[in-house]
Amino acid sequence: MQPHRAAPPQGLTLVEVLAALAILSIGLVSMLSLLPLAASGVQQGAHRSGAIFLASERLEQVKHAVGLAEQGQDALSEAAVRFPDEPALRAPHEAFSRIVRVRDCGEATGCAGVNVPGVRQISVTVTYPISTGQVSGTGRGTVLLSTYIGAR
Repeated sequence: MQPHRAAPPQGLTLVEVLAALAILSIGLVSMLSLLPLAASGVQQGAHRSGAIFLASERLEQVKHAVGLAEQGQDALSEAAVRFPDEPALRAPHEAFSRIVRVRDCGEATGCAGVNVPGVRQISVTVTYPISTGQVSGTGRGTVLLSTYIGAR
C-alpha cells in the first residue's frame, strides 16, 4: 500500500496576490505617465507633416506658374507679388506661416555653390507651432524646401 500524498495547494495566497497587484500597479502608473509625452510627439509630428505639405504645395504652385509662362517671359520676376508672404494661413492651418524666396543663381554669390545665369533657387519656408513640456505653443518649428528652376 502506498502512502497517501497530500494534494498540492490550490490557488494563490493573499501575499502573492498583493505582490502581483503592486508590481502591476507600478507598471501601469509608469505607462500612464508616458501618455502626455506620446501625445505631444504625435501632435508635433502632425504639425511637421502639415508644414511639409504646405511647403511642397507652394513649391508646386511656383513651378506650375513657371510652366504656364509664355516662352521668354520671366514668371518669377514678380514672385513677391504672385507668391506673397503669408504670416497666417486659412483654417485649419491658421497657426502656420509660409514664405517664398526666389534667388538668382547667376549673381556673384550664387546659390549654395550653384553659379549659373538663368537659374533660380526657389525656397519655401513654413513655420509651425511646437509644444515643449507641458505648455503648448511655446515654440516654432521650421520646414524649408528648396529647388532650382532654369529658363525654358
